[in-house]
Amino acid sequence: MSTEKQERFGKGKPLASEVMYHDLFDLNPQPMWVYDVDSYRVLDVNEAAVRHYGYSRDEFLSMTILDLRPREEIPVILEAVEFVRKHDKLYTSGSYKHRKKSGEIIDVLIQSNIVYIDGKKAELILSTDITSWVESERERKASEDKFKAIFDNTTDAIILCDDHGSCLDLNDATVRVLGYDTEDMKGICIDHFILLPEETPFALLWKNFLNGEILNGLINIRRKDGSLITGSFNAKPNILPGLHMCMIIDVTERLEKKRELIASERRFKALVQEGADLIAILDEQGNYKFVSESSGPILGIHPEEFIGKNAFDWIHPDDREDVLALFLKISEYRQIKTEPFRFQDGSGRYRWILTTATNMTDDPAVGGVVANSRDITEAVEKAHDLLVSNERYRLQNERLRRIAWTQSHLVRAPLTRLMGLVELLQTGDCEGMIVETALGLIRSSANELDEVVREIVRIADKVQNDDE
Repeated sequence: MSTEKQERFGKGKPLASEVMYHDLFDLNPQPMWVYDVDSYRVLDVNEAAVRHYGYSRDEFLSMTILDLRPREEIPVILEAVEFVRKHDKLYTSGSYKHRKKSGEIIDVLIQSNIVYIDGKKAELILSTDITSWVESERERKASEDKFKAIFDNTTDAIILCDDHGSCLDLNDATVRVLGYDTEDMKGICIDHFILLPEETPFALLWKNFLNGEILNGLINIRRKDGSLITGSFNAKPNILPGLHMCMIIDVTERLEKKRELIASERRFKALVQEGADLIAILDEQGNYKFVSESSGPILGIHPEEFIGKNAFDWIHPDDREDVLALFLKISEYRQIKTEPFRFQDGSGRYRWILTTATNMTDDPAVGGVVANSRDITEAVEKAHDLLVSNERYRLQNERLRRIAWTQSHLVRAPLTRLMGLVELLQTGDCEGMIVETALGLIRSSANELDEVVREIVRIADKVQNDDE
């Protein structure tokens, strides 16, 4: 508004243009006011500003524009007004913070222009509340920052593609996973490095993907150096119109470890579940937590029958105290080995067992004492049979020695007498002994010899019977 028109508006009948100006000012749906550049005082305010800020018209006209600002914003407005004072004509625009009568702080876009009222410089202000927009922009920026942080720092390869599957952008992880430089990747189609079955053309796959078909799963990928990796591929279409995101996680090492774990589990099953030894895990009180399947063929007891029960209940009463005393030392020595002890099987018969126990309570994967037991009943019985056999041989040898002694002593005496008497009779030199007497001595010695022979036969028969 020119100075002349403003003065005429104040002195006489307003011009039609001035009426239109005031109508545009008062009826404008956007908050507007005019303030004195020198005093900061509000000169005029429209109804929209009254409604939006909560002050009455009179309250507005008693205020300065500094009253609409939070304390920390005052230096900003002082600097802005100082800039306005240096110009005669000036249009400015900028975002600021205002305070409503309720104390609520809002973000506003201020558009201003210099006007003159009664010859004095003033500034016409149009205020647009952009609080919601600023908040949404802040959220959008936070979301973008979050996506950028994920995009830049994730260990997963992320590729942004166009509708043809050509790479538009990629993160650093893609460079590490695929071995390509960033510039090498841009513009090339992802079918350059993903290997699909011959019966699955990429064009058809990508077309179905753009039409909403899920595209994920394990896929073979060729790196720049020609080496192959296995990737977990997952694609999401239209994260923005015409922009599609593909993620690749290198699971080669994970799959290899999984294969190794499966092989290890198979070996474990072969050694533990199907082995000749009985494997068990007990808690520190000796209660069973795990028993291998071998308990069935070894002891005739199913593994589940042991769980929660105490191992010492199956040990022979005469052996229990010694085995328990040794078990209680497991925390001190970590590993203990028992002497053979008797363990009751499913039929009630005691079997001889030899156990090595290892304390693995500090291992989260085990959490108990691992007992590796072996049935040595057959070996113990063979050893017992050998002792019995040795004792039998000892007794037999003793009897044979007695026979030999008998032969060398008891047989010798009557036999010597007989031989002497026979010689006397043959030579006829009986030295006065009558023949009847000599014959009587011969008979006596023969009887004695017969008795000795009978005893030898009896002892020999007994040794033979005992062997049988």
